[in-house]
Order: sequence, then structure tokens, then C-alpha cells
Amino acid sequence: MYRYFVLVILLLLFENTMASCPAYDRRDYPHWIDLDQDCQNTRHEVLVEESTVPVQFKTNKKCRVVAGKWRDSFTGKKFNDPGKLDIDHLVPLKEAHQSGAYAWDQAKRKAFANELKDSEHLIAVAASANRSKGAKDPAEWLPPNKAFWKSYAQAWVNIKIRWNLKADAAELSRLKALLGADAELPQTAPEHQCLSKSNKNSTMGLAVQANYECGTKKFCKEMKSCEEALFHLQQCKRKSLDRDQDGIPCEELCG
Repeated sequence: MYRYFVLVILLLLFENTMASCPAYDRRDYPHWIDLDQDCQNTRHEVLVEESTVPVQFKTNKKCRVVAGKWRDSFTGKKFNDPGKLDIDHLVPLKEAHQSGAYAWDQAKRKAFANELKDSEHLIAVAASANRSKGAKDPAEWLPPNKAFWKSYAQAWVNIKIRWNLKADAAELSRLKALLGADAELPQTAPEHQCLSKSNKNSTMGLAVQANYECGTKKFCKEMKSCEEALFHLQQCKRKSLDRDQDGIPCEELCG
């Protein structure tokens, strides 16, 4: 009988944990936004900041970067075309979510997704490398450029500590191997496998509906923000915005 009650309690605790840990949804971390209202969203702010030469813009309004010079730390390669670059969340959004961000409010999630004050947080990298990385942590993936491994690990640790995100055992083991046993590391905790459905009444999906209307726009070049692209994909069924059918429209805006 005692074992039965223990089992019931454990099951209830598990259900409560799942209920308080909604499944990861990229739309709950809205980006890229134009925080300072200068018409450059977060993606283009990073491109401007990281180019080693003055960038070129699509128009005189200086909203969209079309050329510059970037060195990708992941591969060590140089790029002039921003279309071949993704802006990488060094600690991926899904990894952050399962490491503790699931408990944040919408404002903090948006802040994390668009952090510009910390130069380690968002970096311009080869699109192919970024998509190979996905949501993997350092135990599962490291950049092809081995010379960047230690810097990558240190940036990962810095971000997790700064945002009070946890690290699982395998992740910590790899970080120790890269940085040394005496390195300051994030607090340890198992990664949350968040499975419950999130409350869509509080996600960006409904917020976007209030700001946009379905019209004649069909292509990414007509979108001014990731939020607008998401609205047209989800509410207006513009499937042409998501060519690879991964649920993310207009990779240049939302990648």
C-alpha cells in the first residue's frame, strides 16, 4: 500500500511538472523585432554590428542589409552576401526553453530572443552550419572550426549563467572538457522535456492577428518583420513563405 501511494504522488508531481512546462513553440519567443524603431530589426542590427566593413543597404532608409563582409566563427569562412548567413542564438531558443526559459513571461522570452547588448548572444554564421547545429547543446554539436571550440563553450557558459539557465550532466561534462575542471559552470539540472500544450491565448499568434490583415502580400521580400511573416503564413495560409515546410517563414527574417 505504501508503494502505491508513493507511485501516485510521483505521478501527480510528474503531471504538475509537465503542466507547468509547456512544449517549446518558436512563436513564444518573438523575433526579429525592431526594438529601437529605426527600421532595422534584430537580424539586420547584428549584420551591421558584425560586418568588418561598412554595410550596404537595400534603400536609403537603411533598413535591410544587402552587402558587407563577415567572418563566420563556426566555419572560419568569409561572406559578402548576408543571404547566406543566419543569425544564430548561440544558446538556441529550444535549448533555453528546456533549460528553464519555459517558466519566463513573454517579455523576458522576447528579450532573450533579441538580446543585442551581449555580443556573444547573437552571431552571424553560415546558414548551413547554423541549421546543422539546430537546437543541440555542446555535448551534441560543436562548430566545424575547432579553433573556435573553447570560445564557443565559454560564450555558452556565460549566457547560461547570465540568464540563470541550467545545464544537464552530458552538457556539463563536455563544457568541463573544453574549459577545464575549474571553470565556472551553470547550475546542473536535467533538461526539461516539456510536453504539455502551451496556452495559445498568450502567444504571439494572437498578438499578431491584431496588428496585421490578410491582403495581397505573398512573398518574403514584402514582409517587414518576422511577426508579419508568421501572421501571413499561419492566418493567411501563404505557404510560399515557408519553402522548406519547417514551420518557419522567411528564414532571413525568422532564421
